[in-house]
Amino acid sequence: MIVLIDGDCALCVGLVEWLGKRIPKEKLNPEHIMFVPGESDWGTALLAEAGVTGFDSVVVLNNGHVLQEGDAVLALAEVLPRRWKVLAAVGKVVPRGVRNMIYRWIARNRITWFGRAEVCEFNSKVATVTHGPRGTLTRNP
Repeated sequence: MIVLIDGDCALCVGLVEWLGKRIPKEKLNPEHIMFVPGESDWGTALLAEAGVTGFDSVVVLNNGHVLQEGDAVLALAEVLPRRWKVLAAVGKVVPRGVRNMIYRWIARNRITWFGRAEVCEFNSKVATVTHGPRGTLTRNP
């Protein structure tokens, strides 16, 4: 799983730090999950390859699928302990349109509410910005 985040957003960088504290140690490696700033050279290339335009805050590339907005956030539960997976399953009951509306509202206001952060604040155990797998990606419905 590759998670592309807005490396200038304090909420996005905070999400990476939050996940880094909760992802089981055996999954906290590039074979399971990588966090990449969407503005980096590699992030830009991955987004272009995935056909993502107008990158905003979080995109998840997972097993050939491109997940955006609410689906991207819920997909992050795959690497978390069981209790978070249960919470994500409950979140999936909310219709996608409603989830995405809430996601877009938060994304629009995140800089005002949370401010900016630097990508260098990433915990090096959590972030990967230099290399990664390549493959054919398809957009998730």
